[in-house]
Amino acid sequence: MEDIAGVVSGLLDQLAAARDVPGDAAPGLIIVSSLDQMRFLVGLEERLDVMLDVGDELPFDLTDRDALVKSVRELLVESGVDL
Repeated sequence: MEDIAGVVSGLLDQLAAARDVPGDAAPGLIIVSSLDQMRFLVGLEERLDVMLDVGDELPFDLTDRDALVKSVRELLVESGVDL
C-alpha cells in the first residue's frame, strides 16, 4: 500500500491548487466544504485502490496534517483495509 501521508499530502496539494490556496495551508483552509471532503474521499479511494466505508458524516479531522493522516488511517482500518 502506498504511503498514507504521501497520498494525503498529494491530494491536499491538488485540492489547494484547485482552490488557489498555498499547498502548505492547513487542511481546514483547503478542504472547506462537504464537496471538498467528497473530492478528498474519492481521491483517497482512487489513489489507494480501495472502497472506504463512510457514514453520513465524513470522518476527516482537518485540524492539521498529522490529525488528517491519523483520521485517514482510522478510516482505512474501520473499512477493513490492511495497512
